[in-house]
Amino acid sequence: MAVRYSRGRLALIVVALVSLAGFALFTWPSLSELWSRLSTGLSGTGWALLGLAGLVQLAGHVLRAARTKVPIDNVRRGSLAGQFRHLSIGYLFNLVWPLRVGEVVRSYLVAKTLRISFLYTLAAVVLERLIDVVLVSVAFLVCIAVLGGPFSGIVPVAAVVALVVSLLLIAAFAALVRENATLMRLAWRMTAWLNTDLENRARFKLWSVIFGFQRFFRQRRQLVRYGVLALASWACYVAAAALTVVLVFPALSGRQAVIATAAPAGVVSPSLGNGAPGAYVENIRAFVEGSTALSGPAVLLFGAASWVVANVPVLVVAVVALFVNWARRTSDPLAGAELTPSDRYVNKLGRDQDISGSMTHFLDAYFQRQHLSQVMHRLEVDGNVSLVRFFKGGSNAVTLLATNGSGELFVKKMVPPEYAHRLKNQHDWLAERADHRQLVTVLREQHAEDHYAIDIEYRPSSVPLFEYVHENPFAEGAAKLAEVWDYMYSRVYRVGQLEQHPELRDDYVTERFVLRVRAAAESHPALAEALKGERIVVNGRELDNFDRVLRRIQSTESAWTDLATFRPSTHIHGDLTVDNILVDLPTREVLVIDPSDDNQVRGPVIDFARHMQSLAYGYEFLNEDEDPVVLGARDGVPEITYRDARSARYAELADFVTTQVMPRRLSPAEQRSVLFHVGLFYGRMLTHRVAINPGTVLKYYGVCIQALNRFLEQYDLPVDADDDDEVLGAEPRTQEVLTR
Repeated sequence: MAVRYSRGRLALIVVALVSLAGFALFTWPSLSELWSRLSTGLSGTGWALLGLAGLVQLAGHVLRAARTKVPIDNVRRGSLAGQFRHLSIGYLFNLVWPLRVGEVVRSYLVAKTLRISFLYTLAAVVLERLIDVVLVSVAFLVCIAVLGGPFSGIVPVAAVVALVVSLLLIAAFAALVRENATLMRLAWRMTAWLNTDLENRARFKLWSVIFGFQRFFRQRRQLVRYGVLALASWACYVAAAALTVVLVFPALSGRQAVIATAAPAGVVSPSLGNGAPGAYVENIRAFVEGSTALSGPAVLLFGAASWVVANVPVLVVAVVALFVNWARRTSDPLAGAELTPSDRYVNKLGRDQDISGSMTHFLDAYFQRQHLSQVMHRLEVDGNVSLVRFFKGGSNAVTLLATNGSGELFVKKMVPPEYAHRLKNQHDWLAERADHRQLVTVLREQHAEDHYAIDIEYRPSSVPLFEYVHENPFAEGAAKLAEVWDYMYSRVYRVGQLEQHPELRDDYVTERFVLRVRAAAESHPALAEALKGERIVVNGRELDNFDRVLRRIQSTESAWTDLATFRPSTHIHGDLTVDNILVDLPTREVLVIDPSDDNQVRGPVIDFARHMQSLAYGYEFLNEDEDPVVLGARDGVPEITYRDARSARYAELADFVTTQVMPRRLSPAEQRSVLFHVGLFYGRMLTHRVAINPGTVLKYYGVCIQALNRFLEQYDLPVDADDDDEVLGAEPRTQEVLTR
């Protein structure tokens, strides 16, 4: 039955054979001369010894393949036969093409066969060759020092230059693997020149190399094995050269024998091609005659025999390997199977599927040397956790989807040690309510010197409420929002009496709002410019700017009193944006995530404000929108223009919550206060936006100003004196918030 090859195999066969035929055609005269010397200069015993030398040389290649296999097995285990097969084909291309093109071909074949990173494989091969240059250079320098005087064509300076260049390249590679800050910043800036897709792919490939070699270099037994195999392979090459010397110069000994044995390595740099047989033999002759008293036809015979030993056996293996794949198939355990999420992401150097698109935010943060991304990278290298998806955070925490390699997917949240208490609060909040089916389950917590983390259950059957309300009728979305509030009031809140809390209000507005906006302006010149005027134009509407609107709020007694008037609760969620609500599709129940109960003001009004942060001003849309924000001026008044992408469905739901839910749950004073708290939340986020995405700062500030002005506009209308029977008398107004 005829053997059928894939298109890739056919292309490889055609290119290899055509290249080999072209090489034979152009070097035919020197090949004929080489054959003539061997046929007339070797006896039967000589041919047998030449064959033995060829087998020893092949043994060295097998050991080299085993050496390459060590770092490659760190990614995905393959067979030694497969590595040897690809090595021999690479040698074929090295022979017929210059500049070691065969090493690229070999790397490509290994990567394609095992479905692993090509760049990692190529880096392993290049590193292998650089180490070869170091070994050969050191060996020649030792020989020069011991035997006295330079060899012909190899002066100490040349050997030193080769050694220094190789060591510098190895050191540069080591610095990259060790995450040198300068190289990382350079990589981040250079990849930023590419379009988004290429940028992400380039960063992912580069990170893969760093990740893979960090894992490899941490395994001492593998490093020792790699070194032993490197020395053993070169011992075979030296032994093959020594057998050739014995074959041609049987009575040679001492200095001349050492020089003749070193000749094959001396005339063929491990970084360059072997060249045509005629040039090779001539280089051998020049090397040996210039360094010893040997001369004449025997030296040319030695050159011819050395070329045959170095090339003919491996070429025979390569030609057979083109047509016959004797490698044991161990690299395709999941062929034809649908990969689970854990299968896709545990092996980051595998190339079963392109996962670079799910790591965009992580890669950007990693190459910018952000602390938590480095922590996550270290955990991945240590094998403790495998990143599946990295999410942008809205606070000092990062959130990611991860797997531990056992098939379990979970959500991991991490913070720097100085913010551990905040995430610890979330852990404890969830742990205390482990029996609430409307809450995610917290699995565990981890304390470390450089971070604190908690793991939370991941429900793949759940969808974000954002998607749910936009893909289902309005009535279903409204029902889910009502369900959220039913849960909060029945299982979470312990609502107290409606009271005034002026001290809490003052501290809250000052610490969480005014000081945050001022701090953000110090590190964001455009924001500082926008803050200067008494008035500001936002999306075409002229409004009171930050200082002016706050002064007016404080001077409006009813408004300032409303902000101090709320029903406290011992527990709230604290961050009840639409982003933090899921819907479990099998049960159709809401699932609340990410509590942040760390506010001075602790009451349901805060959760409603977070809710309206989404519905009234499109928080989720603002986060996804990357359109530029323009800061200009209109008649000397600062002007901010941004794209308001809030959906019609959000507008409907905002109206539903405002008219149907809030009146049943909040007092009139609290209802009016919601807009102020919405503006406060957008303002308090500015310090974080400056750090993670400065381009969105003005947009968040514009929303903040709009919400504050809308809050104040409520008090331009007559207020029924009886609508707040529970509200206590107003305390004296104060300017403390603005001047503190």
